[in-house]
Order: sequence, then structure tokens, then C-alpha cells
Amino acid sequence: MEPEDLRVWIERSSRLSAEFERGFETRFGYPPGENRVLAAEGVGSDDLEELAKLGVPIGLLDFYACVREVSLPDLGNGVFVHPARHVVAGLLGALPTRLAGAAEGRIVVFGSDGGGSMFALRPACGSVYRLRGGAFLDGAYEADRQGTAVVARDLREFLDGILRELEGQVLA
Repeated sequence: MEPEDLRVWIERSSRLSAEFERGFETRFGYPPGENRVLAAEGVGSDDLEELAKLGVPIGLLDFYACVREVSLPDLGNGVFVHPARHVVAGLLGALPTRLAGAAEGRIVVFGSDGGGSMFALRPACGSVYRLRGGAFLDGAYEADRQGTAVVARDLREFLDGILRELEGQVLA
């Protein structure tokens, strides 16, 4: 995504998450968590430089140049795009860096949901995967086909899906 597209995405998703939060308690009967999309104001270039050194695809680097974090605990099962520092820690061994089993290849884990699944970008094809029900062994996420579902063709489609889900909740 181009920086201008990301700025528009931040603006729309921030506005929608605030609207979603305002009507949440009336609609669901309990107070919402803190739903927010934070711009990258003041994010250290050290994290971006480290991500670049670790071979993170340009699309994800562009994302982190504009977006610090996405935390939407009340959207569906929850949607979280972790801060760049978390992604760096993951690439240094805290999270899986490759798929094994039904799918093979390098991955960059950049988010999660509220049910324990992780979202990972597969640089070779650009697809975003939801990883669940597998095992994390020696840096690899080992899972069968059910544990490695493609949820978006690329990062843009993944982000557009978050917007559509927010719009659906606000307009419902």
C-alpha cells in the first residue's frame, strides 16, 4: 500500500473503531475494551531499520512506517496487529519464522486474534495466513491444512477486511 492509502486507512479505521466503541455497550450489554488504531507518530526508526535488516517485505515496512499498532479486542474474536518491536522479537526467535507441514516457507508473524491464532505474512507469495492449532518447534509453525488458512491474498486485502468488519459492526 502507498503511504497515502495507509493514511486513509488509518483515518477511516480510527473513526470507525471510535464509533464502534461508542455504541458497543448499548448493543452488547457490557463495556468495550480499548479499540484503537494508532498512527506511527514517534515510532523509532530503529525498529524499522531492524525489520529491514531481518528481511521483512516492503509492504509490511511501509505499514509500520505509518501504523504503530491495531488493537480491536471487541471486533469479532479480536484483531491485533502488533507493534514493530513485537515483530522484531518474533523474528529473533520469540515466534515462528517458517511454516512446516501442509504449507512450507518463511513467514513473518505480525498479529493475532483473541482466540490464540496468529496472523503471518508469507513473503514468497504475499499471502496472509491465520495460524491456529499447530505447534511451534525449532522456529517453525507445524500444522496441517486446517491450521494454516490463507485469510487474504496480501496485506492490503487483510487491512481492507478489517475495515469491512468495522463498517459492518458500525452500520449494523
